Order: sequence, then structure tokens, then C-alpha cells
Amino acid sequence: MINLTVNGQHVSADVPGDWTLLRFLRERLRLTGTKQGCDGEGTCGACTVIVDGVATRSCSIRMAEMEGRTVETIESLMQDGRPHVIQQAFIQEHVFQCGYCAPGVLMRVKALLDHSPNPTEEEIVRELSQHLCRCSGLVRAVTATKKAAAALRRECDLGWTDRDTANHHIMLERLTGAARYTDDIQFEGMLYGRAFRSPLPHAKVIYVDVSEAEQMPGVVRVLTAKDVPGVNRYGLLISDQPIFCDQIVRYVGDCLALVIAETPEAAEEALGKIKVELEPLPVIASPHEAMADGAPVLHDREVGPNILKHITIRKGDIEAGFSQADVVVEGNYHVGFIDHAFLETECSIGVPEPDGSLTIYCGSQGPVFDRRQVATAVGLPENKVRIVHMLTGGGFGGKEDVAGQILAGLAAFIVGRPVKVRFSRRESIRVHHKRHAEWIQMKTGATKDGRLVAAEVNIIGDTGAYASTGEAVLFRSATFAVGPYVVPHARVDALAVHTNNPTCGAFRGFGSPQVCFAAEVQMNKLAVALGIDPFEFRMRNALDIGYATLTGHVLTEDVGAGIKECLQAVKTALDATPRPSLEPPWKLGIGIAAAYKNVGLGSGIPDEAGAQILLQPDGSFLLRVGCTDLGQGSSEAMAIIAGRTLGIEPGIIKVHEGDTRDDPDGGMTTASRQTFVSGNAVLGAAQKLRRLLWSYVSEEFEVPEEHIEIQDSKVFVDSQTGRALITLAELASRSQTFAAEYRYSAPETNPVPAWIPPDPGKEGSKHRLHFAYSFGAQGAIVAVNEETGKVRVLKVVAAHDVGKAISVANCVNQIQGAVVMGLGYALQETFRVNKGQIETEHLRDLGLLRLRDLPEIEVILIENPHPLGPYGAKGIGELAISPTAPAVINAIHDAVGVWIDELPATPERVLAAIKSKRG
Repeated sequence: MINLTVNGQHVSADVPGDWTLLRFLRERLRLTGTKQGCDGEGTCGACTVIVDGVATRSCSIRMAEMEGRTVETIESLMQDGRPHVIQQAFIQEHVFQCGYCAPGVLMRVKALLDHSPNPTEEEIVRELSQHLCRCSGLVRAVTATKKAAAALRRECDLGWTDRDTANHHIMLERLTGAARYTDDIQFEGMLYGRAFRSPLPHAKVIYVDVSEAEQMPGVVRVLTAKDVPGVNRYGLLISDQPIFCDQIVRYVGDCLALVIAETPEAAEEALGKIKVELEPLPVIASPHEAMADGAPVLHDREVGPNILKHITIRKGDIEAGFSQADVVVEGNYHVGFIDHAFLETECSIGVPEPDGSLTIYCGSQGPVFDRRQVATAVGLPENKVRIVHMLTGGGFGGKEDVAGQILAGLAAFIVGRPVKVRFSRRESIRVHHKRHAEWIQMKTGATKDGRLVAAEVNIIGDTGAYASTGEAVLFRSATFAVGPYVVPHARVDALAVHTNNPTCGAFRGFGSPQVCFAAEVQMNKLAVALGIDPFEFRMRNALDIGYATLTGHVLTEDVGAGIKECLQAVKTALDATPRPSLEPPWKLGIGIAAAYKNVGLGSGIPDEAGAQILLQPDGSFLLRVGCTDLGQGSSEAMAIIAGRTLGIEPGIIKVHEGDTRDDPDGGMTTASRQTFVSGNAVLGAAQKLRRLLWSYVSEEFEVPEEHIEIQDSKVFVDSQTGRALITLAELASRSQTFAAEYRYSAPETNPVPAWIPPDPGKEGSKHRLHFAYSFGAQGAIVAVNEETGKVRVLKVVAAHDVGKAISVANCVNQIQGAVVMGLGYALQETFRVNKGQIETEHLRDLGLLRLRDLPEIEVILIENPHPLGPYGAKGIGELAISPTAPAVINAIHDAVGVWIDELPATPERVLAAIKSKRG
């Protein structure tokens, strides 16, 4: 028996001494606010609690060490319904997005301020750098910590009110431990599933013997391909991936069997008893090997062996275009794989229902798409499968594809009990899709006065073992291949090629960051060759109203073209930034880059979403939407849109999202589409409800509708006399139901035509690829050490056209987080695969940035309201990652005169380029 104090309460624990404190808190005490991210590596900090006054990673301390000790968890911070000052400050500074890292961060801050009431910035950064935050990088955490410290010293009052508690209830749940992510919920009689994965990247399956595993204590069942009642295939766009492989394995993430057991330990132990015989087959390690004569055929597609898709864009006459060029620059660029590294690993719980239906609880970017794939596997009609989206600890595109949803659903359906399938961190890294590695060849021509005339781009993308969204990703690489510039003559070819590497798919930017790096470095090379300032060169060629994109879309006022404003804003900010004086061997450099990105699906694909809103008995509102919040702030945005329309505070609107039984379909949370598409659905539903409410009150109290308003989010009043008419709660008690629903369809778009004229003119309306674009430009100030190749980014300026910001704080947070991710992409993030075998197995090996690595990030919002967006809004979730890396690379060239054509720009790579230049 182990005796300890937890949150002021004495606890006697009869648990094994080798249990971690994290496991004890979560499983025995059900204090699930303490999160699990790195599975015991001690890397992420999500599990941090306070032990005897010291911030401690609870995944790294055993219960045998806990006798007589005192523990504080996140659940202890909020007292009597009032947030702790630390929680208040971090909410006011909008530090967090998905909130998964928040409990650990807040407990470390509390421990710091308990011991050091007035910490220095250096102390704060040192402490917070022990935490990983993939959403925002904790950019604003230093300011929040200082604010909390000042308030605790009673030097200031944060001014927190009950109204703040209501309006910030979504984030407050995440910062108090009250929020429930999938792994936080339990069901009576729940079992645990663990998958047996292929140890080889390419092999023929001779046999899979699970007989010994099935006899292990605690094992309920072991599933293989023969047990699938429906179709043993799945996939988001193409169903080409086996649920359980019984013939061929194509990468080391392929599943051969699933153990279902009473405990996670029993399931894990049984995995070691599964016997398989695999006959190794030749491994295709790269797209170039896949396209070689005689290469093994992984998939024989319509385009050809191992070619998922060949995307082509033909604009104008490429030969004629280059004949006009006075300067032609050619470049070869390469970017590798990157892992999403969301802190919450994939977790799904399948629950069989009494009526024979099936419910799946999971974090998902597309619940309706999950439902289809689960139903197909289980052999049920879709209306018998319910997907319930849970609060999710980050996605960034990585939760578009199904992960454990099918396995949990199959297991629950077959054994008749709830089953949880949670990926370990190593399994998550091994299994889920990555950002595409790409090889990009560019040839660009310009006239001597600095006008682009022609571009030829060849892109080869390693799409890995299965289709996922590879075709769509390479399509985006192709359509944004020349950047936000006018190029009259272009030829683009993009190939998505299968290999025995991990499958690649959706990742923030969706194919755009790769080509933005190449295109923007190419722009600087051209500017140098022409002797023109890189900023001026971009301004001369930037897209504008009346000019056509690469795909022939002539931009109009209802689409917008904000790139020039973004470029000018960055230049102004850079010019105003004092230049630091550096001692040798450090050299200062400044770089700039620009980008644009689609809002919505486009390409002629219908883009729709629905919303429902209902007045509740207590006078609050229930808003149902299909979009899913993974930290990007869509729930808050939907509440703000509805509240603004109804004239009430967003705090009295409860947003319910992503339940395929109860909520309308909102489509996939992708392509920066939800603020625009689901936001317009919410706007439409709220407008309908407003008309219904105002009409009823007007008729009931004989007051003109234009004189009616809601006061204090509680009561209808006559604005002319000030007379209170009826409260929302009283109105809800009437016999009539006050509800409205609306389904929004975005403006029609068109596919890319086979050939595009160099100047489409009025025909440009036929080439409307998207109904909106977001535009952005970024500048970087760097210091480069000529002796070591080390690069320090000193400042990033990011100016982005967001339409009209629904929430300024959320927009800024999204941009800051994307810049942090872009800096990692530029300098140190990596995911290594060697002949199909994954070498980067741990979170600590991915090269993720921490707070101590971050520069000053200045965000400038360019607000050009979109005429069709909800209150003028567009989307911003993806674009801001794209210009960061090329801005840094261009700054490196400005500093030391070398071009880095492969990411990341590690010290070794930069130093090699410097030495090569010196000869």
C-alpha cells in the first residue's frame, strides 16, 4: 500500500510499484487532465504535475517512489468555479489552441511562480522549453506567465469576470482538466486492442498464426483478415489499403492482426506470441526506383505501374515563352518527409449498441468519411454506424485518414464489448501518413526588365505505400508551383509515385510548402541574376485583380488579390526593424517570400456544409455543426458568427460538432474551408432563427421588429422605450420550438482545363479554380555562423490577407503556430526512412522546435473582407506555413551568399555550401 496526498486529499494506493504516477492518476484516480504524449520518453511535458513543490514529468516517476509525497494536478487549480490567475492569463493571451499540452504547461508555470514570484524571461523560457506545443509553439506563453506573476504579486488586476468564464468556456475546459479527449473516457467492460504490424516494408505473407496468442491469459480474441465481415480494404479517396494484410505487405505500418484483451498489458504480451512468415520482396526506396524499368509493381494504376497520378498543367506556349526570356534560371530542389507530431496520438473506442449499430468515439477531421469506411469494413449500412468526434489534441491534416477507427469498430462489433485502440507514440510515428517528400526541377525565364515569361516545373512526390490523399496533394503542388505571380507560359508535370515508404497524405499546406520553397528560392535566384531587388521583382510580377493565376483563373473583386499589400507590409516592417550588430563569424541576412493558398475544395467539387441552431430551455443556444475543431478554433469562430448574428454573447452558445447521428454534415476539415463554408452555414441558420424569434416577439408584444433587440444576452427589449418584453428562457418555455437549420453551398468552381491561354481575359471566368484564396508574405532576419553553418533566426514578419478576421487573436495564433512549424521545416525537422525502415522512431528525434528556439514573430493581419465570406472571413489555417522556409533560405543567401536547395538547412548542409563556395 502506497500513501500519498493528491490535490489535498489523502490517498492509499494498492498498485504495482512499477506503475508510473501518470498511469495511477489517469486510471486509478481518473484525473485525466494530466495527459500522455510521448509514452514515457520524458520529451513532451504533457504529463507534468507538481510533486512536493517541483514540476515533475509523471510518466518518468514510479509509484514505488511516491510514498508520503504530495501531488498537485491541473484539477486543483480552479477553485469554486473561478479560474486560477494563471489560467486567466493564459486564456487572455490566447496561448493554446488544441489545449492538449496546456495542463502540463500550467502546472510547470505554477511551480515556477510558487518558488520564483518574479521570474526573469530567461527563467520562464528555460522552464517552458521543457514542453512541446505543436499548435502554437507557446509563442505567447512568456507574456502570459509574466502577466500571471504580476497579478499574483497584486501589481495588476486581470479583470476577470463571470462573463469571461462564460465566453471562454471552450478553452477553459481544456485548461482545467475538464475536457475529455478520446483516451480520457472509459466504458464498463472495455477491452483493449493492439495491432501486430509488419516488420518488413515489402513482403509476401506466407502465414499468420495467432493460435498461441489467443490462448494467452486475458486475451479475448485475435482478429486477422479472415475475420473481417465486410470489405477488407479502406482508403479516403481510393480503397487500396488492407485492414489486415493476408497477401502482400507494402510498408512497415501494415497491420497483420489485432489482439483484443482485458488489459493493455495482456494485449501487448500476446503480440509476442503471434507467429508470421513473410517472404521478403525487393524494396522500392524512392520514386526514382519505382519508375525504373523492371521495378516491382506495388500498384498497377491506370496511369501506369506505381504511378498514382500524373497531373499536368499547360498554359500558353512554353517554347515561345522561353524565347522571350533574357535570363533563364534552373534549379533542383528536394524536401524530405515530415511527421505531424500532434501530441495526442490516435485513439478510437468502438462501442456496440443494443440495436446492433456501432458507435465510434475518436478525434477526426472527417467523421462522415470515417463512417463510410467503418461501415464498409464491418458490413453495416452507414446509418448503423455513428462517429462521435471527440476533442482532439492536434491534427494538421494527420487525422484526415482513419487510424484506429476501423480496428476499434471491427473489434467491438465482433466481440460485443467496447474496445479501445490507442496508438503508442512509436506506433503513431510508424503508421500514420507523412508530408510528401518531393523532388522539384524548375526552369524559369524573365525579361531584363524583370517580367516573368515562362516556367517549366517537374515535381516527383513520394506518396508511399497507399493512395491516401496523394493525388490531391500533388495537384496542389502543381497548381501553386509558380507562386502568386503572373506567368503567361507554363508547363507543369507532377507525379505521385508509390514506394515502400510510409504513406504520405494531408499535412498543413497540402503540397504547397514544398513548391513554395522551390518557387521562392527560384524567384530570388532570378532577382540576383537580373540585378533587381527581390522585393521589387515580386511586386512587378505579383497577382492582382484582372490577372490570371497559373491555372488561368482571372482574379476578380469577389475573389480578391491581397499579395501586394502583404509584400508591402512585410517590407515596411523589415525596414523599421533595427539591424543588430554581429561579431564575426556571424553574418546578418534578410530574406523574403510570398505565397497563396486555396480556401475550399475547388476544382468543380461541390463544397457544402450544414448548421442547426436551437433555443434551449435555460435561454442558451445549442449550435450543431459538422466541422471539427482540432485546435484551429472553429468552435469559437462558429459561436462568434452565430452570436454576432443574433446579437448575443458567444458564451451562451454551446457548439456541438462532428457527431454523424446528431449533427449536420460539414465535410472534411481541410483546405482552410470551415470558417468560410461552415461559417456561412451557421450565418444562414442564425439569420433564419433571428427572423423567427423577432417575428414571434413582434407579434406577441406588438413591437416593430426593427425596434427589438436582445439585452445582456438574456432579454428582449423594445429599443425605443427600454421596456423589457420577454427573456430568452421564458420564450423557450412557450409551446413553439425555436430552431432553424441551413445548408450552405459554396460558389461553383471549375476543374483545370487541358490547355490555358497565356492571357485568358474574359475566358478566365471559365477557369475559376477556387472561390477564394488567402495571400501572404513573410520576411526573415537571420544570423549565420560562417565557421559552423549554424543559423539563428532573429525575427520573422508574417503579413497575411485573412479576409475579415472573425477572431483576431485566433488568426494571429494560427499564423504564429504555422510560422513555428515552418521554421522547423526550414532548419531541423526530419523524418528518416532507410530502405523502407523507419529510423526516426521517437518524438525526440523529429527535430521539433521548442520555445528557446523561437525568434520574435511579428504578425500583420491584412483585412480585405471577402464579399461572400461570413462577415467577410476567409481561411488562414494552412497558408502561413508556406513562406517561412523560403524566407529563411533566402536570408541565408543574403548573409553568406550560398543557396540551400534541400531542406532542412542543417548546420552541416549550410557549412558544406559555404565550403563549396570557397572552393
